[in-house]
Amino acid sequence: MIAKQIPEEDRKTTAEKDHTRIRLVEKEVLALHASLDLQTALTTILESAANIALSEASTLFLIDQMTGDLKFAIPTGPAAEKLADIRIQKGVGIAGWVAENEKPIIVPDVSEDPRFHPEIDRMSGFKTRSILAVPLKSKNKVIGVLEALNKQEGRSYSKEDVMLFSSFADHAALAIENAQLHESFEIQSAERCRLQVKLIEAEKDQALERLSAGIAHDLKNIISAISGFAEIAMLDIQDKPVRDDIGEILKASNSAMDLVDQILTFTSQSQQDKIPIKSQKVLKQAVKLFRIFLPETISIRGNFSFQDGLIIADPKQMHQAITNLLKNARDAIGDAPGTLNIESSLVELSKNQVLVHPGVKPGWYIKFTITDDGSGMDAETLKKIFDPYYTTRSGGVGTGMGLPTAHSIIKDHSGAINIASTPGEGTRVEVLLPKVLAKVESEPLTFEQLPKGSERILVVDDERTVTFTLSKMLKSLGYDCITVDSSEEALDIYRRDPNSIDLILTDWTMPGITGDRLAELVAEIRSDAKVIIYSAFSGELDQVKFRSNGIRDALEKPISMENLANTVRIVLDES
Repeated sequence: MIAKQIPEEDRKTTAEKDHTRIRLVEKEVLALHASLDLQTALTTILESAANIALSEASTLFLIDQMTGDLKFAIPTGPAAEKLADIRIQKGVGIAGWVAENEKPIIVPDVSEDPRFHPEIDRMSGFKTRSILAVPLKSKNKVIGVLEALNKQEGRSYSKEDVMLFSSFADHAALAIENAQLHESFEIQSAERCRLQVKLIEAEKDQALERLSAGIAHDLKNIISAISGFAEIAMLDIQDKPVRDDIGEILKASNSAMDLVDQILTFTSQSQQDKIPIKSQKVLKQAVKLFRIFLPETISIRGNFSFQDGLIIADPKQMHQAITNLLKNARDAIGDAPGTLNIESSLVELSKNQVLVHPGVKPGWYIKFTITDDGSGMDAETLKKIFDPYYTTRSGGVGTGMGLPTAHSIIKDHSGAINIASTPGEGTRVEVLLPKVLAKVESEPLTFEQLPKGSERILVVDDERTVTFTLSKMLKSLGYDCITVDSSEEALDIYRRDPNSIDLILTDWTMPGITGDRLAELVAEIRSDAKVIIYSAFSGELDQVKFRSNGIRDALEKPISMENLANTVRIVLDES
């Protein structure tokens, strides 16, 4: 058989075309590796693939390494949105066969190939006639499939097309892997930066808590001295105008204590258990502190004229819940001028009324109402507002946890929260918290009615102002006092003659040997030793723990004459 000879001119033309296409592949490969952005790389691959294969279109599938399914990397065309979530099961279709067998394939006429998956054409509106498909392999592992659809001018794909397309696919797979690694590195770096920021914020919070604790401790010592000496002065003064002035000093001391408690609540240093607190107090404190976070364009109005009531609540958690609701209202107003209205009232809910509040029982409730004239919300948004991480804010404003956290806290306090809103008209938030019966408080005892004694008491505190104040108060009640400014000195005195000391009154936060440790050491010397400990922080005064350490009772600063007299007498009279 005589081989058909190709004319010299045709051979030159074919060689020139092959050379041109090789140069095209080289050019497209350079463009492919120019970016480490995954979406840019995938888009470039699709565009380059069509140019190299001289095809009407191209398709890029990536393999889900968990399931083996094929998914469109970047759906294109008029029906791209329909293809975004389409997955082709392993081994299905031409692309599935290529991925499973790890071989390139030419399908001259898809209508004659049973492996063809026609559903994609029906969805996209594209008419596929022929396919050139090659595997995308990285490190001997198939990560996807690249397809060229319908060679231009109705021609058929050749072995040369397979060779060039496969060569380009090798570079494409490398580019995808590099871009994925870069993207993973960027995500890890971003997460590392986020964690570093959170760590810095946590360290700042801890520093703030330590600072507030130190300041509160010193302030309570100062306030203790002021209120203590004011009470002592009351004992010696009979002139009514002067006594009234001293009474104002005591009122100011109580206000100062409220401020210290407010700081401790805000910085997590206060008692965390649910306790009876006045509803007006917790709301006023939250509103007062929140004012500093409001821009000048937003005004805040409060109406707290109703009869105050007690609620059982964790002060810190309740503060957080109210603050979260205020923040949400502020963000709803945004940069526009606006107003926040805060009201409180006393309401009684009947059996029928509580049906709309799951978990709420009939009875009297304190109702907090927060109204803003911000952007408002539609019905669909209102359904999702308590979903964790759901937020309508863009640009990094809001975490989507403010309202869910507030909702959780209110429910934990046996209350309810209701939100009504209209787009463009603002939002109204109502919080219901059960009102508890107020304890009947007895009239304060006069000095003549206070229990007194003559026992010897050892007062231990590193602040001389505190020991001086407490000793004056105790001496006015008839007791014999010894004061020392260190636990070591107190321990030395007790060791020398334990029977001469009837009671030890010590601060918790003593340097060196702390107050609770001093109680343990004293108990080793004398098993029936009596110790009263005091602290600026109510959260530290764990009665059960103290009892096991030999401590008979505890006092919170500032220590009033009445509390001191009663507690000392009770402990001394114990067997």
